[in-house]
Amino acid sequence: MALGKGNEKEKGEKSGKSNKGLMIVLFVLGLLVLGSAAFGGMYLFFKTQKTVDAQEVVVENEYMDLAEFTVNLGDEGGKRFFKGELALGYDKTKAKLKEELTANQVVVRDDIIFYFKSQKADYLNNVANREAIKKQLIDSINKDLTKGKITDVRFKSMIIQ
Repeated sequence: MALGKGNEKEKGEKSGKSNKGLMIVLFVLGLLVLGSAAFGGMYLFFKTQKTVDAQEVVVENEYMDLAEFTVNLGDEGGKRFFKGELALGYDKTKAKLKEELTANQVVVRDDIIFYFKSQKADYLNNVANREAIKKQLIDSINKDLTKGKITDVRFKSMIIQ
């Protein structure tokens, strides 16, 4: 009988060691599964985000023509002026913005007039400033809009004297 008890102890020790080994293998496999799932999730998330960004870039503009402006510039002596016509571009799917622009033309024209009153002829005549002028005009107009944003400004005519 003593021999039988000894054999049971040896079997118990072997099964304990094999359980520890099995647990370690299962733990490592679990980590691999979790790691690959996390990698796959991040890959899909960033891939989807890039396609959404690419889709957002495509915006079709509709343009609203404004009547001609004649504005004295901010030069010393007040003898220089801007005369021109502008068209404001906005996302054509924003019907409420079109209504707001039409209803608030006085406010939009006021923003444009005060923008040009603050500029000097040399700055406006410099071709390198063309995009900056458009961006500043857009920012000036957008601060007073609530139902959308202007995305583009086009000059139909422009005279600076």
